[in-house]
Amino acid sequence: MKKIILSSLLIIQALNVSAQSMAKGKSVLSLGAGAGSGYFGSSKYKGYGYTYRSIPSIHLGFEHGISEAIPKSIIGLGGSLSFWHGSQHYNDKFGRTWDKSWTDVTTLVKGYYHHKFLVSDKWDVYAALMAGVRYRTYTFTTSDQYYNYENRNETGAYPAGGIAVGGRIYVSKKFGFYAEAGTGVNVDYIQVGMALKL
Repeated sequence: MKKIILSSLLIIQALNVSAQSMAKGKSVLSLGAGAGSGYFGSSKYKGYGYTYRSIPSIHLGFEHGISEAIPKSIIGLGGSLSFWHGSQHYNDKFGRTWDKSWTDVTTLVKGYYHHKFLVSDKWDVYAALMAGVRYRTYTFTTSDQYYNYENRNETGAYPAGGIAVGGRIYVSKKFGFYAEAGTGVNVDYIQVGMALKL
């Protein structure tokens, strides 16, 4: 009788784990768009000959559950790759132009924490720590003689990292949506997109 009860409990536990949207050994891929970390120059001059253009940052993310050793917790490890581009154009009354553009590529390693109370078969909530680097390309061109028709192209690498909270909700066995809000250095404040269980 004890063996039957023990076997039943083990089966129930296994079914609960398999039903969770995130657990040790499970993986999720995400694709989304974000906002908040783009640079647009001095916005107070907007409308006085300045034109600003920008795309939302594009994010590709991944998480894999690696441990459930901490009671009632799931630890995940993953990362993200993001791309953003923005530009600024100025044209004065004499026909002189100034053009600037920024292109950012950011790579982050992310550690995820899920409390099992906030994980079900249809949704999960998580907190994340992230650290990485942002690669920025900056270009500047002008027709102003004062700058000797200067053309400049610069690249640099800058630290990126911070904290975030997010959640996923699934509308089918594999497919769903996610939203994430974060703060830190050279990271987006908010992003939304699609999530896919692998």
